Amino acid sequence: MSGDADHRSLAVGYFNGTWDLIDATTRTPEQNLEMLTRAFASRQHWVEAGGTDENLAVADWQVAHVASLAGFTDVADAFSASAYDRARSANAPTWLQASTSEGRARACAAMHDIAGYERYAAETRDLLAKVTDLEDKQLVESQLQSIPPP
Repeated sequence: MSGDADHRSLAVGYFNGTWDLIDATTRTPEQNLEMLTRAFASRQHWVEAGGTDENLAVADWQVAHVASLAGFTDVADAFSASAYDRARSANAPTWLQASTSEGRARACAAMHDIAGYERYAAETRDLLAKVTDLEDKQLVESQLQSIPPP
């Protein structure tokens, strides 16, 4: 493999590996740190691979997601905002814009920002109404439904 291909493979591997910890019903503080480290590793390898704006929006979304779960709300806020802004500036597909709105809603919920949560949750639902791919739509809907209420 070439350098970019190596980084791309590592990015995907760390991204997928992060989900093992996201899906765990309970995590230790050490596992929370490992989960966040894996998400950061995936993001960095996308940067090294010259990933697209869509790759980086998804990577930032995952960092925000795990930071929200682990209680690192300042990190969740910063990376969910980055994902959200990148998806819009890159004119990303509607499903990705909906996903990054969900990420903002999740970060706001983690920060106990009820107004922010409600704003971005409503925006996510509005965007999902325009998503035609059923699998993408169901994935983002399930993520939105999994957000603990603020």
